Amino acid sequence: MSANSFFPSFSNKVDLMKLLKEHPGFYYSSHEQRIKKGEVFTHKNISDYLFRIESGVVEFGYLKDREFIFQFFLRPGDILALPEYAEDLPAEGCYVAVNEVTGWVIDMAFVQEVLLDKDPKNQIMMTHFLQTRRKFFRASIRANLEPKQRVYFCLMTLIEMGFRNSKNSVELPDFVTHDVLATMANVSKSLVLSVVRFLRDSEILASNKKPWVILDLNKFMYIMVEERIPTNSAI
Repeated sequence: MSANSFFPSFSNKVDLMKLLKEHPGFYYSSHEQRIKKGEVFTHKNISDYLFRIESGVVEFGYLKDREFIFQFFLRPGDILALPEYAEDLPAEGCYVAVNEVTGWVIDMAFVQEVLLDKDPKNQIMMTHFLQTRRKFFRASIRANLEPKQRVYFCLMTLIEMGFRNSKNSVELPDFVTHDVLATMANVSKSLVLSVVRFLRDSEILASNKKPWVILDLNKFMYIMVEERIPTNSAI
């Protein structure tokens, strides 16, 4: 028996929004919302609702001594729901909109009612939990790397989120800046500038305008190997 046989496959996900929209009470229990860049959501203002991202990117982390400690990104199709792991975080968890975000705000009691009827085996929420567990696991890998390694690891994450415009070139997301990289890697901006300068001088990265572009993915991956950074755990 496969070790994964008890769990749903990520490739065969049940469409949560399809199930919810098929219910006649969906539009009475839900509304769309725009979130401005930089807006913050915490357990206090989201606990009774599920927010499903339709467009934009949200970063999840926790607040420690008023400093945001980055954990992972959420993208279209992902859901925001804090109660499930709020007690396991070392400090208050929060979501921050990286750019303008749109999505559905859905009453949690309504979601639970529909899932109880349409998904009695809890495949949807189990898949969500497994994906969240994977994100936290990869965040722990990043946290245990050396500072410069963390910058490269975060660049790999952004590469996976980027647009592959050729076999060996990738446009990074528009929101990428030195400050974003420093927050992701939990390092100083000066270290990020140093790494970016090296990549630029090596003709691996173009960062003089948006979007930043990885010009030579093969060279970048060679650096990842040299730096002994895991390349299959970036997302």
